[in-house]
Amino acid sequence: MTIYQNVGGNFGTPPITQAVAVGTGTLSLNSCTDGTFNYTFTDGSNRSGAIALTRLTKNVTCVPSGTPGTNADFGFTGNWYDPTTSGQGFVIEVNPASGNLFFTWYTYAPNGQAAGAAGQRWYTGLAGFTAGMRTINATLYETEGGVFNQGAPAPQSVAVGTATITFASCGAATLSYNFTSGSNAGQSGVISLSRVGPTPAGCGP
Repeated sequence: MTIYQNVGGNFGTPPITQAVAVGTGTLSLNSCTDGTFNYTFTDGSNRSGAIALTRLTKNVTCVPSGTPGTNADFGFTGNWYDPTTSGQGFVIEVNPASGNLFFTWYTYAPNGQAAGAAGQRWYTGLAGFTAGMRTINATLYETEGGVFNQGAPAPQSVAVGTATITFASCGAATLSYNFTSGSNAGQSGVISLSRVGPTPAGCGP
């Protein structure tokens, strides 16, 4: 696969940013719980290596071979974004087996357009989840202090706000957010989200 980088955006507002190829990678899945990602960057950094991957949450529908099962809640898992701010978005996992909703949010600083890579921001969200929930309240976290593909120094995650995800359908959702601290402190609002890609089989209303 091709590895891309997006820079030049502003938090929650245009412009739409353009993806630039910066390297290549190969994802190898050994089972439903582990795999390896090999990468080589061509952006002048000369970074290359391999990352051993372990599933973060419990397996819901994956099978080693054959036709996977379906799950109405897990069907909301996927990539979501607001088309007016393409280049920003969310990777959301709704996992009833683990009893959690987890998401990553790739975005920018409020005035990140002129800051290049320094204007990028990366947040995570975590919430409890029970089957059938379509409105979920989550805690927002900001993680800093790590080094690319290195175990030390250990990065630190700090709660910086709250978010509420509401799934209106399998292809439309909203996320309201309120940052109370961190680099985006004081930012609040609502984002209308659309699914990227096809709707998984079995996704429930």
